[in-house]
Order: sequence, then structure tokens, then C-alpha cells
Amino acid sequence: MFAALATLRRTLFTRLMAGIGGLLALGLTTMQTILGAMPSDSLPAITPGESVDSGRWRVAVLAASVTRDKRPDGYRGRSGTKSLVVELDLLNQTSETSNVVSRILAVDPPIAGIEAQPTFYLMRDHSILGALHPGLPERVKVVWAIPEETVPPTTLRLTITGETFKPRDNLLAAPGWFNPKVIGAVSLPLRAEASGDGA
Repeated sequence: MFAALATLRRTLFTRLMAGIGGLLALGLTTMQTILGAMPSDSLPAITPGESVDSGRWRVAVLAASVTRDKRPDGYRGRSGTKSLVVELDLLNQTSETSNVVSRILAVDPPIAGIEAQPTFYLMRDHSILGALHPGLPERVKVVWAIPEETVPPTTLRLTITGETFKPRDNLLAAPGWFNPKVIGAVSLPLRAEASGDGA
């Protein structure tokens, strides 16, 4: 009888601990969801030109414009579109060459008709950015196509996404950059560039 009671006690204790663990996990997930859904107006404000540590990258947003000029590599873009151009300084802070740059910036709120993914250009040679080597700062232009008829705002607001390095992830126990989240927002005047030789 005592053995049966001991077994019952262990079973109840195990179930109680599993239930508490489940409630803690649910609470953590709920908190992350709430934080992720916070209004973007509550984000830390970043000054144009301010260098921001976003984990994998160090980024400084410098200027923004709308232009009908050719892109840095000479491409004129699709017919019926113009270019939203953001200039920034970018530094790969990791120990490996990386091309994972498309998640760094987002236009917030989005401009009507803006393309989903921008193209990144290296300004030192006007080529499309393939990858950035560690520790070498680069001046970069980020270009989105927007419809010709779209009237952009006078002030552009961009959010910056950061990531966290984990030496061992939970799935494969491998190192990597995880947990992307918006870490701040920068607002800057959106100027209209006169027609010239490039974006």
C-alpha cells in the first residue's frame, strides 16, 4: 500500500511540474507576442547618421531620396516605376562574410506599391552587393522600386532589425544569428533628386 501511495505521489508531482512548466512557457510566449505587437511609435528613436549595433551588423542610415535616375549599376528600373533610395554605412561585425542584408531595414509604414525586397548597391564600385567581408565598413545604397504615380511622404520612417548570436541553437545545437526583432526607428527627410547620371 505504501508503495502504491509513493507511486501515486510521484505521478502527481511529475504532472504538477509538467503543468507548471507548460504555464511558464505559455506566459513567456504570450509576453513575447505582446512585446512584438507593441506600436512601432514606442520604438527607440535613432538619429540619422547614428551608428547602431544590430548584432550581425552595425548600420548608420544617412539620407533618403526619391529619383527617376538610373540605379548605381546603370539599370533604369521597370517601366512605370521610380526609385526610393536610402544611403547608409554598413559594417559586418561577424567573423564570416555575409550577404544576409535584406532584413536590416523596413519602410514603416510601407509606401503604397513598394516592392517587397530592395536591392543593395556598393558605392565604391556601383555594383550589386553580393556579400560583405568582416570588419570592412562600406557605403551602401538600398533601392526599392515604387510606382511612378505614388506620392511618397515628405518624411521617411525606417525600422532597423537586430539579431542575437547564440553559440548553440535549440534545434541543431549549432551557432548562428537568431531572434530577429525591431530595435529602433529612424525618421529622415525624403528629398526629391533632380535628374542626373545616377541614383
